[in-house]
Amino acid sequence: MQAKKLITSVVAVLPIASTLCGAAYADDIDNNSVRIGYAKVRFNIQSGDLTGPPGTTPPGLKIGAKDLDILAISYERRLSSNWAAQLQVGIPPILTAVGAGVATPVGTVAKARIWFPTAMVRYTFVDFPVIRPYVGMGMTYTFFTDQRSSPAYTNAFQGSSSAINLKSALGPYARVGFEYPIDQQWCINMEYSTFRLKTSATVVTQTPGIGAIARQVAIKDSPHIFGLTIGYKF
Repeated sequence: MQAKKLITSVVAVLPIASTLCGAAYADDIDNNSVRIGYAKVRFNIQSGDLTGPPGTTPPGLKIGAKDLDILAISYERRLSSNWAAQLQVGIPPILTAVGAGVATPVGTVAKARIWFPTAMVRYTFVDFPVIRPYVGMGMTYTFFTDQRSSPAYTNAFQGSSSAINLKSALGPYARVGFEYPIDQQWCINMEYSTFRLKTSATVVTQTPGIGAIARQVAIKDSPHIFGLTIGYKF
């Protein structure tokens, strides 16, 4: 199901690029490129209160997340001298969710691998003498695997075990940056990106003497992503 949504997103974005840019560039020089490098993701999560059945959940329990370090990988296909279509992936890092608000003393409440593959179109301003600024717009699909709640969360509610489920999300993605050509094939890219993340988490805790208690929390953010990559054109 997750793969199907990702494919749908890619299919939706790339025809827009083709419509805007026309046929792919006619020459065979540097039409493709791959980029690999480092990205820092800074979160500023706006969390709702954790809610559950009446009398089971104190008010003011929120959630936050630790920043991420990511190995970024992307493939780009040039469509004209200015336009390109880009598909971005990467090795999914482990996202650490922490208590916030009155839940701050709990510390780590859950961990999961976070994936956010992105398809976008990019416009490069090619008339600059040294560097080439660019802007990009597209869509990203965020989903989570290997989800697990922490013993600290379970103990805070006097439970025996907990299971967490983070909802997948589709949102817009934006980027600005510049490319510095080293030679005809190699280049360095510095960029800033952000995307909209709007999701929710449901945690079911097995509670002795009561049974399963489900609690939910709404989460939204526009993470700040700072990237440095090296690219090879072919």
